[in-house]
Amino acid sequence: METNVVKVKLWDLDVGFLSWDKKNGVAFFEYEPSFPDKGLDIAPLTMSIHSLRSKKMMPWSGDEDKLYQGLPPMIADSLPDKWGNSLFKAWLRDHKISAKKTTPVDHLSFIGSRAMGALTYEPAQNLGDTSAFSVDVQKLYEFAQRVLNEQETVVLNSENSFLWHDLVKISSSPGGKRPKAIVALNEETNEMISGQGIIPDGFQHYILKYDDDMLYPSAKLEYVYYQMALDAGIEIMPSHLRDYGKATHFLTQRFDRNGNERIHMQTLAAMSPLANSYEDVFTVIRHLNLPFKAVRQQYLRMVFNVLARNVDDHSKNIAFCMDRSGVWNLSPAYDLTFSVDLAAPGYANRHSLTINDKNDNITLEDLEKVGSDNDITDCKTLIGQVVYAVEGFDKYATEAGVNEKIVSAINVELRHINSFK
Repeated sequence: METNVVKVKLWDLDVGFLSWDKKNGVAFFEYEPSFPDKGLDIAPLTMSIHSLRSKKMMPWSGDEDKLYQGLPPMIADSLPDKWGNSLFKAWLRDHKISAKKTTPVDHLSFIGSRAMGALTYEPAQNLGDTSAFSVDVQKLYEFAQRVLNEQETVVLNSENSFLWHDLVKISSSPGGKRPKAIVALNEETNEMISGQGIIPDGFQHYILKYDDDMLYPSAKLEYVYYQMALDAGIEIMPSHLRDYGKATHFLTQRFDRNGNERIHMQTLAAMSPLANSYEDVFTVIRHLNLPFKAVRQQYLRMVFNVLARNVDDHSKNIAFCMDRSGVWNLSPAYDLTFSVDLAAPGYANRHSLTINDKNDNITLEDLEKVGSDNDITDCKTLIGQVVYAVEGFDKYATEAGVNEKIVSAINVELRHINSFK
């Protein structure tokens, strides 16, 4: 495969070039000389166009941390996580390409224009016709399960070739652990098509998260948490449940698309690689000069994660968006769900980001200190909003048809909200 150099583009602009240094196992990025003149600071805290290095057209080296795979953090954001990586590795096998000879730059070439956000990569691997096609959710769901559970045996053959190509096109770019697909939905006709490119009028871009474990209703629980988040005053994209065959899947509108327009986005991991606390998130908000509304909104999300036991609050689950004029803002919330492993010991269920130097046994005083440090004078009121929202868990879980035993087990975890009243 060996795509040693790719051009990085943003909308119709040439951003720069990314090359892979085999000897050192890292990538190097150089801005296109004319790009800084556009005034679009797409990586303001890690590779600012206003920095001396960028002005002198000196290359930026990649980050050797495992999370970034040798790529600059801004660009590493375009790589998928567990599910997308599984598909890429399976695609390499089925095309008899050695994984040892491929690089992260090759992976970006494979993703091409299908990356989340607005960055795209050229040259891109030819995956066939890129026009929208109808999606048979149930068939793709069943095939996705086979790929996930039997990766070594699901190969390209005459029986599954169409499903395989469709799955790769719509499922290999989004992040996260769970199987998902990039689709577009017409809510009036209920027609669903692929969403990896330009979509027709009447359709909206969505991420479809497969309910990949019938014993644990992840899709239903994420919808329950979506409803609770709305009650708490958290900004989150419109979402709902859809039944296909015997499975219920979670659909959420994409915030990195406005119609067919791409929106540039950076996760906290890309924006501030050393961030490991919620305090660091507020620091980034200040560096970006975001309005105080963003501070209050992020505070609500932090409190929600603590009270609702969403411990999977790592730095890729917080993001920032930039519009075409170069203005940054906090993205809508996403991936809000109950993420405690009920079968694991307590130490395995600590928060990914710390609060007041703690990632478990977080108290009301800890939340109030973060609020005070960030000039939030009504933090008790905001905490009360979240308490009220989380108390709606039983109602929403029952309406969604979540198994009573699972509801009871989660309620045990949610009892701690009493200490925040």
